[in-house]
Amino acid sequence: MLKKPVRIYFLCIQNRCRSQIAEAFAKHYGGEHVVVESAGLEPHDIHPFTVEVMKEVGIELSGITSKKIDMKYFISSNVIVKLCQQVAERCPIVPFGITSIDWNIEDPLITGDIQTVRYARDEIQKKVIELLKGLNVPL
Repeated sequence: MLKKPVRIYFLCIQNRCRSQIAEAFAKHYGGEHVVVESAGLEPHDIHPFTVEVMKEVGIELSGITSKKIDMKYFISSNVIVKLCQQVAERCPIVPFGITSIDWNIEDPLITGDIQTVRYARDEIQKKVIELLKGLNVPL
């Protein structure tokens, strides 16, 4: 029997860096075993550093756009991952039966240094792989 793909929603404030990176890695590693979206409470344009640091690891993000939280996807998710403290505080209540995870990763764009964005990318990559393994998603 075919297992239904796991629906994962990555949320942060602006959906221009951290949640976009998490979405890209989850799609990259999870393939057809996952349905993944990301969104922000206050969407902003994708930051050029986000595109650049993902290109460095072979994942193309050009052409993606920032999205606002979609409540239909939110309530149909299996797992909701909040990447920053502000979202944890302001996020809609995660319904019973949906796994809610807080990663609390500092906004790497605050420094204005691409190296900080690389560190965040590497941390998010590790966390996404751990998350998928924990959900028994074949990598």
